[in-house]
Amino acid sequence: MIVKTKTLLLIALLVTVASCSTLPSGNPETQARNHFVVQSASGDGGASDTGPDDRLRLSYASPAASGEDSLTGASSAFDLIARFGNSEINVYRFKDPDSGRMAFYDAKGEKLGQYLLRNPVPDGRKTSGYGMRRHPVLKTTRMHAGVDWAAPVGTPIYAAADGIVRFAGRDGGDGQQIVIDHGFGYKTAYSHQSKFAKGIKSGVAVKQGDIIGYVGQSGLATGPHLHYEVIVNGRKVNPMHVHFIIEGQLKGRDLARFKTDVKRAEAAS
Repeated sequence: MIVKTKTLLLIALLVTVASCSTLPSGNPETQARNHFVVQSASGDGGASDTGPDDRLRLSYASPAASGEDSLTGASSAFDLIARFGNSEINVYRFKDPDSGRMAFYDAKGEKLGQYLLRNPVPDGRKTSGYGMRRHPVLKTTRMHAGVDWAAPVGTPIYAAADGIVRFAGRDGGDGQQIVIDHGFGYKTAYSHQSKFAKGIKSGVAVKQGDIIGYVGQSGLATGPHLHYEVIVNGRKVNPMHVHFIIEGQLKGRDLARFKTDVKRAEAAS
């Protein structure tokens, strides 16, 4: 079986692999661009989350050699490697046992949903990372359970992924805060805002890239910035280490079949 490998510049990371359950026939490279790259980083001024080292590498079987379109046929997976800076994720196409439709999984058999933006403030400057630090206001050493992105007051803040607003109000030291529930145990929180976007309130549905509020200095803050948190199953995790929303896990025979397909894809790459 002939395998082609392409390196695709990831020009945008509003990536929604959940929308790729069915892929039209055609050039595989074009399909990867159309389905994994949703919005240009320099296109309409919306949210972007790319770096110069972000790449997609797609390995696929040539239809001429296999007698079928391996992107749309059910017999084999293809191997997509998404590289985010120094972090690399192998992504495999496999039939979802619950829906019967094609979906995307990592090497462990975890079903990959929507890509989660690491920086909801375009052109924001990272001033503080996730981990223990001395609080600039309280002057005590404590856990900093998110990432701070400095930007001028009034800079738009974008929703990191699709979801439902669960909270929009003032929350003590976090100041004006929005919490979005993305389902599957994933939430994101956006603190120290100057104001919320029109119509943003609890219960409102938002899409990835929607403007939800504006950078400010409310609460315990020494300067205008967004304090951004990612919460997974009730635990605050490092936003820079979460790339996709995990929507499920293959088990039993499905996992065994998946691992067999993964070995085939790796052997072909």
